[in-house]
Amino acid sequence: MNNFFEKLRQKLSKPILFGLYGALGCLGAATILGEPLLLLTKLPPTVDQTPLAILLLIDTSGSMNDDGKLQEVKAAAQAFVQRQDLSENRLAVFGFGSNIQAAALLTDNKSVLEQAIAQISDGGGTNMDQAILAATQELQSTSHKRNILLFTDGQPGHAGTNLNREQAKTLAAGETAASQGINLVAVATGDADTNFLARLTGDPSLVFYVNSGDFDQAFRQAEKAIYSSQLVESGPTGNYSVVYSVLRIGGWTALLAIGTSLALIVGQNHYLRRRLLTPKQAGMGFTGSLIAGLVAGGVGQLLFIPVAGIPILAIGGRIIGWAILGSLVGGGMSLFVPNLQRGRALQGGAMGGATGAIGFLIISAVSGDLVGRLIGAAIIGFFIGLMIALIEQFSRESWLIVYWTPSEQTKINLGAEPVLLGSSENNHIYLRKSQGYPPITAKIYTEGEKIIMEFDEEMKERGMKILKQELHDGEQRKLGDVTLEVRTANSNITKQLADS
Repeated sequence: MNNFFEKLRQKLSKPILFGLYGALGCLGAATILGEPLLLLTKLPPTVDQTPLAILLLIDTSGSMNDDGKLQEVKAAAQAFVQRQDLSENRLAVFGFGSNIQAAALLTDNKSVLEQAIAQISDGGGTNMDQAILAATQELQSTSHKRNILLFTDGQPGHAGTNLNREQAKTLAAGETAASQGINLVAVATGDADTNFLARLTGDPSLVFYVNSGDFDQAFRQAEKAIYSSQLVESGPTGNYSVVYSVLRIGGWTALLAIGTSLALIVGQNHYLRRRLLTPKQAGMGFTGSLIAGLVAGGVGQLLFIPVAGIPILAIGGRIIGWAILGSLVGGGMSLFVPNLQRGRALQGGAMGGATGAIGFLIISAVSGDLVGRLIGAAIIGFFIGLMIALIEQFSRESWLIVYWTPSEQTKINLGAEPVLLGSSENNHIYLRKSQGYPPITAKIYTEGEKIIMEFDEEMKERGMKILKQELHDGEQRKLGDVTLEVRTANSNITKQLADS
């Protein structure tokens, strides 16, 4: 394993190396700690939670027979049925074309529902207004929380009818459903008018447009719009209080932050050939990332709760939460990466967190909660590590190239914070004690535009007369097995070499 990571350090640039460390740390924390926490703190659906009644209203008009769309939507609808918990909830299936087919009335029998979906067929026009009214009438028979999940590929009416009149009739049917407390969610494909469907549902975020081949994913998105959800979960759950929800998700995020931060500290030390993790570094990393994770997760959940039913705003709340986490992790890393400016570290971490959050959301939507959280955690960790290292690289004005061997080197930013050399494990660059180097042999730092190398008083015993020296671009110093070279951004040579 050590050989594997040593090869990674030698062959990969620091941004990619940091990205991999961040991904492994975040994924490991999510797997070993995060998932058990979510499992132990997840509340089952409460006994008094209002059960759902969902009526699948499927367009079976003539255009649905083109390109096998009807068969695909049937498969997606059957998969939808299989995912439902019908111990309390009830489903119904209606088809509509020129006629309305009440294929299955509200039931808890999945076999009946699947058979009904398989048998619906019609052709002809798109009698949408009558279909919605029929669905509304069926849902009047239940006290459950009522929903219509409409799937269509076209406009209401049929060839030769007045489109505006048909749309008006359909909107009136939608208003009738809404007046009875029925929630209408639409999945659209083909020639369906999403602007019209947005008016019909009363909310553009309740309309999901997809192309052929993605019908199952559209049903999953519509399903999430029907069920209440949390920052990292979908589907029916217990009634979480605001405080419980914030602490739960904040704790989960804190665990991911701890894993990411400690992994990046290890990555930085590995990059500099230092001891991978000292007790002091572990304590600082753990405490700082714990606070960062609680803050980021809590803020993200607070932003998410009031807009959970509005997908666009809910997505924004999640991205903001992860951006906060990334920025705080980045700010913390400025304590461990020499001369990494805190403002830029915060900026890089925020960019990494936001970018990773987008990947998290995409993976979660495609793969479901568990797989989505784990892969998403790896993506977030990767981008946080990547962006922090890129920000460090792009902000270089002067830096030190450390040649461990003729073919192996690392770069350290120079600034007001001294880069320490010596035989102590706390130094940035280790020099062998067996070769007579004291714990702190020298320090390299900048004074204005000057680069200063200042040796410790003990070096006088080794015959060094001038302890404080100014170094210039391209100048080298050899100390034991290590060769040091100074570079500045103003040099034409360094502009060609500063790409690692």
